[in-house]
Amino acid sequence: MKLLADKTGELFLEILNQQGDSVTVQFISNEGVHKGKPFKDSLTGLFLAGWSHRSTSTAIGLQRFKQGILQDAKVSFALHQLFPLGRKVKLPNGELGIIASYANTHADGYFMYLRIEGVLHRHKITPDWELQPSEKLLMLPYYPAPLTKAEQKAIQEYDVWAGGF
Repeated sequence: MKLLADKTGELFLEILNQQGDSVTVQFISNEGVHKGKPFKDSLTGLFLAGWSHRSTSTAIGLQRFKQGILQDAKVSFALHQLFPLGRKVKLPNGELGIIASYANTHADGYFMYLRIEGVLHRHKITPDWELQPSEKLLMLPYYPAPLTKAEQKAIQEYDVWAGGF
């Protein structure tokens, strides 16, 4: 898998086909899910727009994990990123568990302790584990106070002066 990342490192393009400078790319999520339709571009144009090659990402590690590659630094990186402590996962048998330890590498795969109904269980991680939404809500540090009449008047005067620009 060949990836390009944007300047922020949050958007990814997978190179599906490359012939010289011409490439066919498609947006891909951090979990390896393709988004949108493939499109053609040039590597030169993508580099000028701020895209750069990416050799490590959760998408690459997850793809290798699904292929059965074990004891790989990229796979370990992806599993640690995708399955953080305290998050809920749904196992293939339908059980819900809370992640209680990081992924530990063994010769036969990656194992993790899950808290299921208050009891710790050791499970082998498989690609069909589903990460559940976090129950912790993002919170603002404070709620801004409503604008006073003087502040609203100052904003309106500026808008009139600026002419909408």
